[in-house]
Amino acid sequence: MNDKLALVSCSGLSPLGLVVRAASVELALENENIVAACITEYSAQPNNCSPILDDAKIVTITGCGDDCASVILKEKNIDSVKNIPADSIVKDHDLNPLDAVRLDEDGEKAVTILKEHILKELESI
Repeated sequence: MNDKLALVSCSGLSPLGLVVRAASVELALENENIVAACITEYSAQPNNCSPILDDAKIVTITGCGDDCASVILKEKNIDSVKNIPADSIVKDHDLNPLDAVRLDEDGEKAVTILKEHILKELESI
């Protein structure tokens, strides 16, 4: 996993949106080759995306079935190499974060599990 990787994640105002953002940002802070990208920025730009995605393999992290991050990138003609469904990962571990503003106990556990899952998925890229 030496290539530059851009995590483009859900930024929804739900407890899972918070979990996904926290996991993405923590991974970016802990790994030199990972950047956390802001999907809102790309949504607001009429014809382009941030240079942060240049020369990066893009991984989207879905918070729910709407998959907004992938939809927004497709509108910009940008493809991701992988899409990771955070909602199913959290459900598989019987976690239910309930706070969209601060990580509760299940939210903290979900961040840890999601980070581990993302890193495992990134190894295959």
